[in-house]
Amino acid sequence: MKFIPSYILLFLLFVLSACSNDPYDTGDGALSHMRADFVEAQTDNNANIVSIETDDGERMFLTGAINVAWAERPDTVYRALLYYNKVEADDGTNNAEPLGISQVLVPQITPIEEVKDGIKTDPVTFESSWTSRNGKYLNLDLSIKTGSVNGDFNTQTIGIICTGVDTDANGRHHVSLRLYHDQNGVPEYYSAEAYVSIAVSRLPIVPVEGDEVAVEINTYDGTITRTFTF
Repeated sequence: MKFIPSYILLFLLFVLSACSNDPYDTGDGALSHMRADFVEAQTDNNANIVSIETDDGERMFLTGAINVAWAERPDTVYRALLYYNKVEADDGTNNAEPLGISQVLVPQITPIEEVKDGIKTDPVTFESSWTSRNGKYLNLDLSIKTGSVNGDFNTQTIGIICTGVDTDANGRHHVSLRLYHDQNGVPEYYSAEAYVSIAVSRLPIVPVEGDEVAVEINTYDGTITRTFTF
């Protein structure tokens, strides 16, 4: 089976008019109470994002629906980074007034034996990693070099490869993953932030306490490994 990476890097940011404010505004301006949360964003039957659930488990409806190119399927949950103001609805519940939203990549996890054309490990810059509070995602904050030729941007590709699953004498599992990154000839003129969330539900095992997932990442300073323990 030929490996086809599932997610193309699209550095898209949906920004509402409120985000045109001077970032150094003070006082009680439109952005003075802005929050930023990683969320699961739900689309309606018109593929508009209408509600979200934060990694803390708080569910909120948006005060205005959002339509973005990367959330193209109706009645679907997407991973995203949402910038918003929390506002109280008439019934006393909290709603989210959206100020901006960007895509968070959730790649499929491909077994290494299904990769027929070689694993691309073009370097990235590693910023940080963490486990979502709800335990659903293992998150990577990366910086990707990008640029354009004659005003045209080519796409880059991110994926996650599973290189093996080991079990120790105590029955604990160790899952080895590798970041797939194809620069695809894109010039490295400047850096763009790219968040990657690895869905725990897509791991080759159902992790239990004591299990580990190690992610190998090729960076400009050499290969590093980040380990998540359950």
